[in-house]
Amino acid sequence: MNSAMRGGVDLSALANKVVKEKLASTSSVQVDQGRRVKVPAFVIEVNQANLKPIIELSSIVAVVVSFYSQANQESLTLNSKLEKLANSAEGKWLLAKIDLDANPEIASAFGINLPATIAVILEGEPKPLFQGDQPESALVDFLGKLVEAASSQGLNGTLEVDGVEPKEVEPQLSESEIAALDAMDKGDFGAAVKIYEEELKQNPGNEELAARLAQVKLVERTYNADLETELSVEPASVAMAMRKADFHLAVGQSEEAFELLLAWFDKADGEERKALSSLFLELFNVVGKSHPAVVEARKLLAAKMF
Repeated sequence: MNSAMRGGVDLSALANKVVKEKLASTSSVQVDQGRRVKVPAFVIEVNQANLKPIIELSSIVAVVVSFYSQANQESLTLNSKLEKLANSAEGKWLLAKIDLDANPEIASAFGINLPATIAVILEGEPKPLFQGDQPESALVDFLGKLVEAASSQGLNGTLEVDGVEPKEVEPQLSESEIAALDAMDKGDFGAAVKIYEEELKQNPGNEELAARLAQVKLVERTYNADLETELSVEPASVAMAMRKADFHLAVGQSEEAFELLLAWFDKADGEERKALSSLFLELFNVVGKSHPAVVEARKLLAAKMF
């Protein structure tokens, strides 16, 4: 995942500036001797009034910070995924959402000017994570590793909602999206592909739809195969390399997938290069344009093509 932020931020100075004492709204943040923390919710909208207690919580659990804008659909989609994951994380981390337009001073303190930018606060110190929407599976994997890293630093507390059961925030789905999900539930990935292809025709240039289409096509190609067998194959042709790259990506090995395709690109003829280029673009959509593996692969592919 790619960072789009500057270096360290003096959060303590900012906190002292915007809050001189805990406000009434923060009284529900209570820490006991067992490092169990009662909070109003697992997802909190942050502003200058409640920033300081959120920073204080980062000494107990990792605080994931999502900068968004109501005018930016990518950031709203990313928020929906993170909200769902935060509410199902059993209090292992907190999601703090910051509206860039409503809180320019906080955004400036973090050095953020792009929506759909994610950071983390650990023990009062901010660290950049990534910019841009990501597949939910990638977020699950990344957040799991983040919790492990936080725990290794002693941030192994647990959040509890104070008297309120958390509600998962479900994204608003279009009729075509519902139909595609229904098809996938039945194992009919081909039907889901056709639905997304038609939707993309109606909304050309929609990156979110392009990503979903690419993800479903990858699942369709790999769903019924034996992963261990496929990954053990030593490719003897471009077609075999392309197939193995699919399975690398299916298990989250994006770097290995791109390295394999790049190696075969040099051996490929004109038609094979066209097929490889097409697959590269599709897999880039699966992984996400901001992922470091995609950024590096794009650079290396461009060097080979031109």
